[in-house]
Amino acid sequence: MAKRPTQADVAKLAGVSRATVSYVLNDRMDGRIPITDQTRDRVLDAAQALGYEPNALARNLKAGSSYMVGVLMPALHNPHYWDILEGVAEVVNDQGYNLSLSVANLDLVRERWCLQSFHEQRFDGLIPMPTFTDVLIDDVKALSRHSSPAVFIAQMDGADCVVTNTRSGAEAMMAHLLALGHRRIGFINGAARPHLSQTREDVYREKILEAGLPLEEDLMRHCGYTMNNGYIEAQAMLNLRYPPTAIWAINDLLAMSAMRAIFERGLRIPEDVALAGFDDIEFSKELCPPLTTVHMPAVELGRMAAEMLFKRMDDPQCEPMVELLDTQLVIRQSTVGNKVDAQTYC
Repeated sequence: MAKRPTQADVAKLAGVSRATVSYVLNDRMDGRIPITDQTRDRVLDAAQALGYEPNALARNLKAGSSYMVGVLMPALHNPHYWDILEGVAEVVNDQGYNLSLSVANLDLVRERWCLQSFHEQRFDGLIPMPTFTDVLIDDVKALSRHSSPAVFIAQMDGADCVVTNTRSGAEAMMAHLLALGHRRIGFINGAARPHLSQTREDVYREKILEAGLPLEEDLMRHCGYTMNNGYIEAQAMLNLRYPPTAIWAINDLLAMSAMRAIFERGLRIPEDVALAGFDDIEFSKELCPPLTTVHMPAVELGRMAAEMLFKRMDDPQCEPMVELLDTQLVIRQSTVGNKVDAQTYC
């Protein structure tokens, strides 16, 4: 999707602040920011010259606009979600809108309440990141028929959505670990719902079998999503008669908890046990050793979802839009030691 001109672009061309641009384009000349007719004309001329969302201007001027976008976040504990929110906020704020945040805390009842409350509140658009889509499918479908446009950060048939290609990242991770010679690879799967991590587990199983290795249930640990859950499962694997020489967790937080379990045994990473995660949150490169992981373009994911939402708001009748973002393997010292500097592979 081509990058659309933003209010920051308009402000730069017009030689004014972004706040001034927002007030002019949203027709909020209420005296809080003194704006002359000359400045107003300069902003409008710059917007026209850049091709800045002519439909957005008409939309913002319509009666009853709330200038609010509702966002549903699964939880607050994982920095991955905050990175997504950063991308959403960048675009939404740049368009002169505000965010209203709901948090489901990975709780089924709470998420149902959040989805249903979207019907009762006045939003110009919605960006849900649902967790329990397998259970709350009726609520999710009802939301997609809501009067407010919605873009899902999740796979949703027949709806606008932005998703990431977790399969390619998982395949690259397993290829990396197998290429290093590991034949006993532990897998920690701690997701709030099974479907959220199913692709990663499917790839793990496929690649183990393709390598001619047995699938050992003791090396495939299913647990809750908290870091303590990951710590307990890593301990259990390290207690095996033949423990793993590598551990891969479905996210970086679980990998960090496994790192604690490894170090408490007096083992070295990666000399005794290689360790890898998924997501590439900011902290992962600051660990000692830095964590090999799969980069999820979280900020871009949020940014693209918000851009798609404004496109839908401008053209309610266009066909459902789906964007698939690539992931990348990031090799750091937790799997290769000091043999190479950190590398990124598509």
